[in-house]
Amino acid sequence: MSIIALFKNCYEHFKGKFSKNYIPAQTPKLFTQKKALVLDLDETLVHCEFKENENFQHEALLKVIHRGQEYKVYLKARPYLNQFLLEASKDYEIFIFTAGYEAYCQEVLSFIDKKKIITDYFARGSCHFIDGICYKDLLLIDRPLEDIIFIDNNPNAFIKYQNNGLLIPSFLDSNDDDCLFKLIPFLKYMAKKKDVRPVEQHLRNYEDKNGTLVFSEAQKTIQLEQEEPDEDTLSEGKVVKKEQDVTDLDIKHKKTQTQQETVSKFKSKIRSATLFSSSHIK
Repeated sequence: MSIIALFKNCYEHFKGKFSKNYIPAQTPKLFTQKKALVLDLDETLVHCEFKENENFQHEALLKVIHRGQEYKVYLKARPYLNQFLLEASKDYEIFIFTAGYEAYCQEVLSFIDKKKIITDYFARGSCHFIDGICYKDLLLIDRPLEDIIFIDNNPNAFIKYQNNGLLIPSFLDSNDDDCLFKLIPFLKYMAKKKDVRPVEQHLRNYEDKNGTLVFSEAQKTIQLEQEEPDEDTLSEGKVVKKEQDVTDLDIKHKKTQTQQETVSKFKSKIRSATLFSSSHIK
């Protein structure tokens, strides 16, 4: 890609970002008293399917244009999502970090974040892929690690930042799910900590102090089937990203992205793959 083309792509990307009122994470910190809450998207905040399913009661049908092709996205938000975002925003800057394509991420955020509570988002172009495994670099958030809580339903996302990570049970479509609701008082509790690390230990201390579990054992034991990576599909759950696969959709935050580091190959059970939403990679 020529320098002129690269500059044009960056210009168009950030023009779109500012038109949507998102604040790039690399800008000076505006909320000095707030900590940072990094949230995964798929199966953490929403569940999406890409074919109509009579057994799946979606609440929105989105249309995503990706590489010139239109896709239908059947979306259901996790219960209490609006309340969760509103309450969390009082004490945290909120960032979305997803391995979904940017076009998909933007459409989902336009539906779930109509009040523009979310500060910024990071999509697939900001993820690191090693041996088909995806992890997310918190250094891109440009905030002190002692101030960052990272919530994801995939443990692979925590490869480098296990002390910042909080593993949330996957949301598939249950109306009885209350994980986000139960996280609200815990996040209030954590907002007062000088150093949020290790988050999981703080969670155990919080549960011991209150005599209750934030996530029930039944929620924790949801097992999801693994599918092997397939380099010939656009499915986020299967794709193995290569350097030559970087497209105009992946320009976001490129200038601050750190170099990839060798990591151990992880094997875990994960949910079935879809075109954009995360499974094997998150």
